[in-house]
Amino acid sequence: GIPNVGKSSFINKMVKKNRARVEDRPGVTRGNQWYTIAKNLEMLDTPGVLWPKFDDKVVGEHLAFTGAVKDQILDIELLAVRLLDFLKELKPADFITRFKLENEDIDNIESYELLKMIGKKRGMLVSGGEIDTERAAIMLLDEFRSAKLGRITVEMPQGR
Repeated sequence: GIPNVGKSSFINKMVKKNRARVEDRPGVTRGNQWYTIAKNLEMLDTPGVLWPKFDDKVVGEHLAFTGAVKDQILDIELLAVRLLDFLKELKPADFITRFKLENEDIDNIESYELLKMIGKKRGMLVSGGEIDTERAAIMLLDEFRSAKLGRITVEMPQGR
């Protein structure tokens, strides 16, 4: 599976112990590791794999939203703006409540301006009262990845 989808967490559930190392970031499992589940059942935990190139830019963005693509190779602010584009269409209640956007017409606010608004509401200011949009972007992505904005599925299986 792709990085950070819960392969190690699933194995821990099956073993009923925390034997496989788990963190909220990709790349923790570095090699193949076998775990005995029952007398005649073993499971193999493997590092996540990604195919080298995405034919569809949106698929790559969705993977980046989840943290499956390293943030260091992306423009984090652009990724956060694209996530806000996605969230504005979905309008998850936890997102609206968490950032106190109940009285805002988010459909008519450009996503970069929305990022600035969120940063301002969180007090992410630098000298001169300017909003630290990079810090706001990192916070937004962290909160999305830790499900603080709600349990959000970025892609549905085809045919649904």
